[in-house]
Amino acid sequence: MKVLTFGRAVSLGLAVAAVTLTVTAAPAAANPPAGEYRQLAGVGSDTTQDVLNGLGETVTSGGSKVIASYDARPAGLIKTKTTGCEFNRPDGSGAGRTALKASENDGGNVYQGVNVTGCIDFARSSSYGGGSSPQTTGNYTYIPFGVDAVSFAVNTDSDLPTSLTFVQLQRIYRCLTTVVSGVPVKPLLVQSGSGTRSFWLSKMGIAEADIANGDYPCIVQTVNGAAIQEHDARVLAGHNDYIMPFSVGQFIAQGNAATIATQTGVVVEDRRGTSRIGRVNGLQPIVNGKLNINFRPQLIRDVYNVVPTRRLAEPVIAQTFVGATSAVCANQSVIELFGFGFRTTAGATLFEGVCGSTSLKAAS
Repeated sequence: MKVLTFGRAVSLGLAVAAVTLTVTAAPAAANPPAGEYRQLAGVGSDTTQDVLNGLGETVTSGGSKVIASYDARPAGLIKTKTTGCEFNRPDGSGAGRTALKASENDGGNVYQGVNVTGCIDFARSSSYGGGSSPQTTGNYTYIPFGVDAVSFAVNTDSDLPTSLTFVQLQRIYRCLTTVVSGVPVKPLLVQSGSGTRSFWLSKMGIAEADIANGDYPCIVQTVNGAAIQEHDARVLAGHNDYIMPFSVGQFIAQGNAATIATQTGVVVEDRRGTSRIGRVNGLQPIVNGKLNINFRPQLIRDVYNVVPTRRLAEPVIAQTFVGATSAVCANQSVIELFGFGFRTTAGATLFEGVCGSTSLKAAS
C-alpha cells in the first residue's frame, strides 16, 4: 500500500498531524458509521456525494479519517457532530450551501427549524452560487477538485436520436421543438435545489421564475407525483419520449460501481436503469471509459467543495482541500475512478480552475 503524506501544516509553522492518503476496504454508506464524528462534515450535491465518500475513505490524519460526507438522500435526520447537530439531510447543492450558511450564522443559524451553528464544515456543490460571472471576493470559497459534464439521457428503447446539437437541446427545453426525427419528446427537469438543475437551466437559457410562471409548459418536473431525482434514469423506463439531463461523472461512476466497491469500499447505487447517454454536436461525453474533457464546452463544469473563506487557513481545511498538493487533489486516481476529469492547467476563466484553487468566491 502506498501512503502519501503532505506537510502543508509544517510549512505554515502549525503543529498539526499530517494528512495522509490510504485506501481501506470497509463498506461506506450514506453516512459515516453511527457515532463516528470526523473533523470535516460536508453535505449537499448528489453529483459529488459518491466521490466525496471515496475521498472520505482515503484521506486520513494520524490514522483517523478526516472527511465525513453525508449523502443527499435518503430523506431523514443526520447527526454531524458529537453534541447537537441533528438536522434534516440537505438534498442538493443549493440546500447544502444554505445549510453551510446557517452553520456560519450568516443571515441566521437555523436550517429547517434546527440551530446548526458549527455543524457543517463544507458543502458539496456542482454549481456556482455567485451568478453567471465569476467573483473573487465573498464569504464562501468554491474550491474545484474535479471536472464534470452534463449530457442528456434517453431510454435505450427510444427512437429519439442518440446525438443532438446544443441548439436542439435548447429548443426542446424551451418547448420550441416537441418532435425530433418524427418522435415526440418530453423534457424532464430534476428536483429543485439541485446543482445540475441550476447548471442545465442556465445553459438552456431558462430562468426559474419563468418556469414558475408557466412559460415552459412542456417541461416535466414530476413523475407519478414525485420529484425527479438527478442522475436517476430509472424514471425513463416505459417512456420512450422522455429526455433528461445526466451528469457524465455520475454515469461513469455508476458503471464503475463494482470496481469502486472493490478498491474503496464505497457503495455506488447504479441508477442508470435502461438508459443511454447521448452525444452533443457529435461529441462523445465518454471516451475510453473516462469523461471527455473536450466535450461540448458549454456543458463542461467544475465541481466544488465550498468552504467559508474565513477558514481557508485552518490546518485541516488547508491540508485537505487547498492547493494542488492538498490531500484531495493528490488523490487524482480516486477522483477519476468516480467519473470526474482532473484539471492541472487553468482555463480562460475562474470557472475552469485548477484543482485546489481558492480564487473563485461568492457571497453564498
